[in-house]
Parts: sequence; structure tokens; C-alpha cells
Amino acid sequence: MATMNRNKVVVVGAGTVGSTVAFGLVSHGLCNEVALIDPMAERALGESHDLDDGSEFFERHVNVHVGDYADCANADIVVVTAGRRPPQGSNRLQELGFTVGIVGQIVDDIMASGFDGVLIMVSNPVDVMAWYAWKRSGLPRSQVLGTGTALDTSRLKTIIGEETGLDPRNVGGFVMGEHGDSQFVPWSTVSLGGKPFARFLSDNRDRFSSVSTDELERKTRDRGNEIKDAKGGTNYGIASTVAGIVQTILWDERRIVPVSTLLDGEYGEHDVFLGVPTELRANGANEIVELELTPYEQEKLHRSAEIVRSYCTGLL
Repeated sequence: MATMNRNKVVVVGAGTVGSTVAFGLVSHGLCNEVALIDPMAERALGESHDLDDGSEFFERHVNVHVGDYADCANADIVVVTAGRRPPQGSNRLQELGFTVGIVGQIVDDIMASGFDGVLIMVSNPVDVMAWYAWKRSGLPRSQVLGTGTALDTSRLKTIIGEETGLDPRNVGGFVMGEHGDSQFVPWSTVSLGGKPFARFLSDNRDRFSSVSTDELERKTRDRGNEIKDAKGGTNYGIASTVAGIVQTILWDERRIVPVSTLLDGEYGEHDVFLGVPTELRANGANEIVELELTPYEQEKLHRSAEIVRSYCTGLL
């Protein structure tokens, strides 16, 4: 893999999610150059000019421009957000038929450039798309990842913060599995202020008697659909998540983030991408952190893996 020079990120898809991702990269000054690729070149041009026009007020200047697939040749990271807004009432897995054709062509075009960086999949269903992109690209497993349950984890912490009145960053723990309906929270591993979460609740029963882990998990799972119903789709949360992942990789921060990555024996699973805590480094998804799950939690992970794997069957 080419050395990381914190230089260039390509965003494929200049729709609401892609352009918000680009805004996150530019406003945080995470790299020197952002190239936007979209089949509607005019849209990409409008977004890039609009982003560039605020450069006077950003911490540093980032060169934003309309790109094409040749830009991927020397990119450190390519972020794929392409897809379409799902119809009302559909789930992420129902987007598969439409998205797979688009993503297949995009991956072929990226790889034809000679790309050898880290490929971050955002398109839903993200676990299936990340697996498909890994298979189709031929890149090493560390260099292909999906956003996974990173956003869901942030949602969980936000909701716990809302329920307890505490800063969400006090919460330790992860949402795991599919970025979808079969995701789950391994509560045995969640802590608040360094205390196991169950213990925190029992020690503060007078204040938090109405807080239930089942309800917290349901709210986390439903949050994306509620936002979608209210405003047509999500963009800020996922864009912040992507910016955080890009920063961690570009700056080799070695942060543990629950991205969608290939399980190859970890948790007893094979040939499936799922959201699991993963150490991110300059080479991408470097190492999976295996949490000590209870048998019940392990069973939930297996169920999630079976669902994702069943959607991967026949895609190649």
C-alpha cells in the first residue's frame, strides 16, 4: 500500500450524504485535497464551488474540486456514498437491488485507476456493500471497510446522554452487528463513567428508574428511520461518522471504532462484514478487538451475521 501523506480524499456521490461528508472533511481541514465525483457533473461542480467559497473562514484551506476516477490513482482514501434515497417505509436491505449495480461499476472504475488506498463504503446496506466491494476490488481486507455500527454507537451514547442528562462521551461501549434491524448492544460491555452500565443504573435507581436497556436499544435502532420519516434521510450523523473515520486513518490515530470489517475467525464467524470494534490505523481496519460477549450476545451476533451473509449470496 502507498504511504499515507494526508493528502487526498475522493468522495463518490455528491448527493446530500456525499456533499455533507465533503463539508466535514473541509471544515475540519482533514486533508489537502477533496475531489467530488458524481454522474451529474453539474451537481458536483455546484457543491465544490459552494464548499470552496467558505474557505476564508475554515481553519485551513482545502482544495475542493470536481473529480473523475483518474483522481483515485493517488488518493489516500475513497469514500463511496452513491445510492438513492430509500422509499418511505423500506429498510436498508431493500436498497440492495438498486445499489449493487451502481456500486459494482464504481468499484471497477476506482480500481481501474490503480487505486491502492483505503476504500470506505457508506452506501446501504453497508455491510453487504463493503463485503461486495472487498470481493470485487481485490484489495486486502484491511483496505476495505464500511461505516458499520459507528453511527449507531454514537446514537446509543447520545440517547443514554438524553436519558441520564450526562455528556454522551461518558459512555463506553459499542453497538455491534448489522447496520440495520439485527444490530444489538452487548450490555455486558457497556459502561458509564467507568462503571458497568447495569451497576450504574442500580446504584442510581431513584434517579433513573424509568431507564430500560431494552428501550435504549429500541430507540437506537429506530433513530435513523425516525429521522428519515421527519426529513427524508440522514446526513449530518453519517457525515460526522465518516469524517471521524477518515481522520483516524489519515492521522494514524489508532482509535477503536465499530466499523464494518471482514470477520475471518473472530467471534467464530467467517466471510462476512459486520460492525465490530476495530483498531483503525493508516493501513485501514488493522485489527479486530474481540470483546468477551455473553452466550446470549454471541447468539445475536451470529444471527446478524447469517442475515448479512444471506444477502451476499449470489451477488458475485
